[in-house]
Amino acid sequence: MTSRRHWVIVASRDHARRGVSSGFVMANHGKRAPLARMRAGDGILIYSPSTTYPHGEPLQAVTIIGEVTGDEPEPSEVIAGGFRRAARLREIEPLPLGLIREYLPVARIRFGFFELDAVDAEALLDLVARRVAEQGPTTPPG
Repeated sequence: MTSRRHWVIVASRDHARRGVSSGFVMANHGKRAPLARMRAGDGILIYSPSTTYPHGEPLQAVTIIGEVTGDEPEPSEVIAGGFRRAARLREIEPLPLGLIREYLPVARIRFGFFELDAVDAEALLDLVARRVAEQGPTTPPG
């Protein structure tokens, strides 16, 4: 049996919220290859550099967490010719880069999608859990 992997997807918060409400993730503007690397049960952290794309306010925080539920990438209606992957996601109180810099390889953010090693993923998820316990869960916008 293989171990659970953790993936970071870079997306503006408004784009990532579409996935929360519709149960999917996309990476690198609908590319299939990154999604094909994932397996059902893998963890997902979405890092949002901004509130909206392309001209939103800077955010620089992990805003959404979840896990892959789909077995394979599937065509997306969001981007013509693009792909998405089914996922169970939830929005969290933004976890700012200043608090997580030591666990998130900042130089890799520019790639839009990358695997996070298990130790760093565990540390980030622990920070999320502590924050939720302190502040309570966020309610979705709307």
